[in-house]
Formats: sequence, C-alpha cells, structure tokens
Amino acid sequence: MPSYATPSVLPDSSAAPAVCAACAVRNSSLCGVLSDGEIGDLNAIAHRKRLQPGQFHVLEGDRSVEFANVTSGVAKLVRGSGDGRTQIVGLLFPSDFIGGALGTSAHRQEPHSIEAASPLELCLFPRDGFQRLMRRYPALEHKLLERTLTDLEVAREWMVLLGRKTAQERVATFLLYVADRMARHGCHAGLGFDLPLGRSDIADHIGLTLETVSRQITKLRSDGILEMHGARHVLAVDRDRLAERAGF
Repeated sequence: MPSYATPSVLPDSSAAPAVCAACAVRNSSLCGVLSDGEIGDLNAIAHRKRLQPGQFHVLEGDRSVEFANVTSGVAKLVRGSGDGRTQIVGLLFPSDFIGGALGTSAHRQEPHSIEAASPLELCLFPRDGFQRLMRRYPALEHKLLERTLTDLEVAREWMVLLGRKTAQERVATFLLYVADRMARHGCHAGLGFDLPLGRSDIADHIGLTLETVSRQITKLRSDGILEMHGARHVLAVDRDRLAERAGF
C-alpha cells in the first residue's frame, strides 16, 4: 500500500510562544503592550537567567549589553561610593524592567550593581535587538517611557522618605511599599508577605541603623498593627493604622 507522509503543521504566527503565554508577568510587564504575534519577535531574541540570593546579575560599571524583565523574585539595586561603602538604592520586583543604561553609546556603563535578594529569574534581551524592536513597535517604546516616568516619581517619593520622615514613618512606608508591590503580581495572599530583605539591608535602604529598624518593628507588633512569623514573614493586621504610621 502506498505510504503517505504526515503533513507538517506550521506554527501559528498569531499565537504567543508557549514560554511567553505561561509567563506570570506577561500582561503586567513591558511585553503586555505587544500582541501575541508581535511578542514572538521579542521571544526570538530573549534568553533566560536564574540567580540565587547573593549572586550578581551585573556589577556597577560593567558595559551595558542587555536589558531584562524580572519574571520572578526580587533584586537589589546597589550603588558604591568612593570609600568602599555601598547603598541599596532600589528594589526590583516581578514585571520590573532592567534598563537604566538606556542610550545610544556602545560604551554605556551600568549605573548600579544588581544583586538577587531572593531566587531570581530574568528574561534578557540584547540591547541592539531590543532597540530595533522599539523602533518597529512604537507601543513598546511608549510603555518604556511610561515606566521610566513612574520610576522617577518613585525616586522622588523616596527622597521625601529619606529627608523628612521619622524612623517609624520610614519603616511603615517600606512595609507598605513591599506589600503593595508583591500583591500587584500575586506574590502573596491577603495582607501577609515575605520581606525580600533582612533587617540590616532594610536599615541600609531606608537610612536607619539595624537597632532602630528592629525597635520600630517591635513597636508596630506591640501596638497590634502587624505580626511577624519567623524572620521574614509579615502579616499586616491593621493596614489602615500602618498607613497612618507611615504618614499617609
């Protein structure tokens, strides 16, 4: 009997790649502005990277060759000073974009070190390829501009925190910020969440001493505003009072 070859099935160019369709931050990241067909072009230049806590994605001063989306976990932005000290100047959560070194210079340097604060997964894109796609898809470039302006506003709010707020307001503001960012992407249920930083790193980030941070957390616990389960898990028992303590 004659044999017949099974006809090949061509991929549906209008469907998102499986890895993108399954991505938890597909709709909340920059990729969300691309159609299922368009995101295939982005996936074609992408590769993935996993880091464990304490590992660095890039070091401050490295040549900037890639952009990235945070798809899982939390990263620290760390800036060094001339005398060897370091400062945690920001946190990156799921759906955040790593691309602070935007620009046309081929020798643009990374402005911060990026260190995994928890198990971290990144989706990376080469600079040249990503910039070509921004020219092809203006919505992608517009979304990146929106993100940049939002980051600028967050930086301004953080300047107020460091310059004007009391120790208790700083700690309460930090807790609210982490709760809101992690809730936005389903990283916790209700008002319970895991802190991405230890207390010494929290102190470094909000400009206090470790002892002061511990005292303020103890006070919030004794006042019935939050509960601590273990070293990192926080339950905000009374969010309204926590917001009051933050100065809102």
